[in-house]
Amino acid sequence: MKLQKAHGGAPAAARRAMTALLLFACALSALAAAARAQSGRRSPNISKSSPATSSGTQAKGESESGSKPGANQVVKPTASFVVMDGNNAFDVDYTTRRIVMEGFARRLGQSPLVAVSQAGKGTRKEARDRAKGENVAFVVLLELEEESADAGVRTRTRSDQRLLVIKTYVYAPATGDLKFTDRFSERPYRPTATVGGVRVPVPSRPYPSEQQLEQAGRDAADRLLSRFDVTPPRDN
Repeated sequence: MKLQKAHGGAPAAARRAMTALLLFACALSALAAAARAQSGRRSPNISKSSPATSSGTQAKGESESGSKPGANQVVKPTASFVVMDGNNAFDVDYTTRRIVMEGFARRLGQSPLVAVSQAGKGTRKEARDRAKGENVAFVVLLELEEESADAGVRTRTRSDQRLLVIKTYVYAPATGDLKFTDRFSERPYRPTATVGGVRVPVPSRPYPSEQQLEQAGRDAADRLLSRFDVTPPRDN
């Protein structure tokens, strides 16, 4: 009887060992499945972060490249002129014509919104024909003449007591049509400064008449610029 019990206990122990082994194998299988699931969840996060970094870098590059043209932006002229000397008569001396013409062209060139060039002497017909051959530039003809000055506007800078008159003729490009004309007389040059609302004399230059002629050329240029809605440059 005791021998049978001893032999009957062996199968029960074997079954318990087999059961424990199966449970251990199931536990290992569950741990392996959990590890694979954890690895599968992490991989999408890595793939998502990579495109975000790439797109962020590309956007920054586009922004930097887009800002470069603005930094190097060049102001384009809004008005273009070809200046011609219409002083074919001999009633105005060469020096006077030269000073006024140079002051006129120099003043126009001081504005960054203006392109200016000179085309020598010509008549009104020649200026009109020149304008027909232009695509953009207006042809400006300047004529000078002298007339007797009134007592109220006479200056000590002109020995003959005559007043200079500036005439401006502007011809449109392509058509050659006369856009407008202008006529004005030179104004006296006053070498004075204002201190507290009171004019005081300042040291004058050797040739005040040249200053007055330069001033006449600048005045003619400023009047032309105003017709084209261009603000005249500031005096230094």
